[in-house]
Amino acid sequence: MMRIRSIAAVCLVAALLVAAVVFAYAKNAENAANEASRAAETEARIGTLIAEADRLALGHFYAEAVELLESEPELVTYDGHSGGNVTGSAITLKIDEIKEKKGVLVRYEGHVEHIFFHSLIIYPELAFDDYGHPANGYNMWMATVREFKAMLPELHSRGYVLYPLNEFIEGDPDNPGKVKLKDIYLPPGKKPLVISVDDVNYYDYMKPDGFANRLVLGEDGRVWTEVVTMEGETVLTRDGDVMPILDDYVAMHPDFSWRGAKGTLALTGYQGALGYRITDDLPEEAVWQGQVKAVADALKADGWLFACHSYTHNGYFRTGKVTMQQMQYDTDRWKEKIAPWVGETDIYISPFGWKYSNADAIHRYIPDSGYRLFCPVGMNSRPVVYDDIAVMYRVNIDGYTMNTWAAKLSEAYFNVEDVIDPARPPLIL
Repeated sequence: MMRIRSIAAVCLVAALLVAAVVFAYAKNAENAANEASRAAETEARIGTLIAEADRLALGHFYAEAVELLESEPELVTYDGHSGGNVTGSAITLKIDEIKEKKGVLVRYEGHVEHIFFHSLIIYPELAFDDYGHPANGYNMWMATVREFKAMLPELHSRGYVLYPLNEFIEGDPDNPGKVKLKDIYLPPGKKPLVISVDDVNYYDYMKPDGFANRLVLGEDGRVWTEVVTMEGETVLTRDGDVMPILDDYVAMHPDFSWRGAKGTLALTGYQGALGYRITDDLPEEAVWQGQVKAVADALKADGWLFACHSYTHNGYFRTGKVTMQQMQYDTDRWKEKIAPWVGETDIYISPFGWKYSNADAIHRYIPDSGYRLFCPVGMNSRPVVYDDIAVMYRVNIDGYTMNTWAAKLSEAYFNVEDVIDPARPPLIL
């Protein structure tokens, strides 16, 4: 009987030992699985951070990329092993890589190129049909959607980087109230490029001729173009004008933009702004003002600037015979009726490309009103700085220049033969 009890006790002990071993094994397996899961989550998080930092750095947000990588200190020293090892940390290596990219930026020594467009032709068959507005005017001064889309990859491949117009000058600390050119630092081989768009108003006479109706804030928070199709349907599109097209191109190619910069929109006050009649004292004006502000705020948050393009865009600017009274009315009216909804600006883009004279008291009303950048039209890309205002010339990209300055455009920006829309009729000069 005692023998049987001894055997039973031994068996019980053995069973307990086996159970303990099994439990320990299971616990170890569970711990290993948990450790592996935590390691996988950590590796995934590191991968996400590095991808986000790479995109920021590609868009020249170097400091922001480093700040993001350093935002989770426990990952900075993580190398996949317990205890961590700074030398082997993927995060640390990426921080060093991005700092090195920032460290090789060089001061740009060349001239700044500034090209501009008017609203793009969506449907050439409407713009060039001679019903409504004369086709040759559109053929002369407008580019098509097809042309603009074809230009962007060529500008990109030639090393251009979109740069904000208001970053070319700064206040002179040694001379209060004066301005001076600001140093520009870019990666080696890159060149700054300014893009601006004249008359972002969507005048009534253009709407039946193949252009967009207005800019609209979409449900996604982005700015879209409202377009009436050839079939008469009103739709929102991403390719109805310069703004959404450029937004989408930069989203795909962030290196084409310096820190998210896109371009500058030059507004008049004629028939409102951005496609909304906010200057005609119509009953819906308050609602439209709110819509303009919402669209403008979204554009500014996405890298766009605004400029005064005069209020009236009157012919007296074309002839150069503007009087002081006219200049005062025009400049003050823009500040009163447009600036409250798109924001204050220190950029003046001249209507009809008229030239600035610092010796002319009438012209002096522009810097006296707070404008620090004046942009006429011309092929001279060398800026001129007076005491309190800088003049930067801009080049029109349209049917006229693509036909008459094809060699210059091809040398500087893009191959005109590859870009020009075959739907264009012969240009009448």
